[in-house]
Amino acid sequence: MVIMLFALLFFGSKGIPDLARTLGRTMRQVRDASNEVQREIQRGANDVTRAVQDQRRTFQQSLEMEPPKQPAIPPPPTGEEEVPKPPPPTEPPTA
Repeated sequence: MVIMLFALLFFGSKGIPDLARTLGRTMRQVRDASNEVQREIQRGANDVTRAVQDQRRTFQQSLEMEPPKQPAIPPPPTGEEEVPKPPPPTEPPTA
């Protein structure tokens, strides 16, 4: 109530419709800008999600195409193979 009385005294009866119109336009512009920012953020998030999915798909395809690798540790001897003997111990040098 006080704000409306202040607006009436400050702007006059002829200025209030223009003030309301300007306020409405400003609110619409702020809302449109906010919606645009939200759309840009969503578009960026979708781009990142799509890139991650593409990388995941590429990685899965490369795993399917590679032949299986040999284990890093050789299998234990079966007894048929000759096991190398360790070198003989060396005597410490005498001074």
